[in-house]
Amino acid sequence: MLYRIQIVDTSGGDHSAFAAMPVWNKCGFGIAGQLRGIREAVDSAVKQQCDLLVCMNRQPDLPAAELLRRLARRRRTIPTLVVAQNDDSVQMRECFLLGALDYLTEPVKETDIREALMRAAEILGKHVARVEYMIALERSVAPLPNNKDTAQLLKKLRSFLLEVQGVAATTELAADYFELNRDYFARWFKTRLGVSFSKFYRGFLMEYAKLLLLSGHYRVQDVSRLVGFSSVDYFTKLFRSTTGKNPSEFRSH
Repeated sequence: MLYRIQIVDTSGGDHSAFAAMPVWNKCGFGIAGQLRGIREAVDSAVKQQCDLLVCMNRQPDLPAAELLRRLARRRRTIPTLVVAQNDDSVQMRECFLLGALDYLTEPVKETDIREALMRAAEILGKHVARVEYMIALERSVAPLPNNKDTAQLLKKLRSFLLEVQGVAATTELAADYFELNRDYFARWFKTRLGVSFSKFYRGFLMEYAKLLLLSGHYRVQDVSRLVGFSSVDYFTKLFRSTTGKNPSEFRSH
């Protein structure tokens, strides 16, 4: 899956040659279309119809700063690359203060675009991972018994999982977090929730891995690292035993 780009130009210029530059696809991005208004661009970002905005900052409107201000008011954080006709230090400073990813001047070099896209990909990758982690967390906790006896346990379990993102948590680590002896914690957890911590946590990690693979933004080795495994081979073996498919097969299904 490619990250989606919307080109924003209130002057209505033709950017077909700019959009056809091979650097976009090489870096994992695809041009989804061109927007001719700031409101359109903000709506597209808020509705998550794009992952990156490329704003052409042209006279007489110079829309980049206003676009960034409106995005901030809507509390929508999206990488925004500004492309200007002239090297205007005042405009550049204002855009960077408002959170622009980069400020490039025409004619734009592919090397400069590539550097900006690599930074954007890192930002977007972290966001996708965080979102998928939260979804996996809720999907994994939802089937557990939720009553007056388990409510506090589930609340603390959620907090623990949020703290250990990216770490292969063990029963020992969980027991320390709950301030309990390892053996007592293992018995207590299974008695209260009907499943051992190790089995629950393994299921949670596999749910997270499935979501990351289906997002289309990560290679198998990236998913292995994000779920906390240093060995891709071990991750693949565990994933296959859980789902019946190798990670690469699951992603392409």
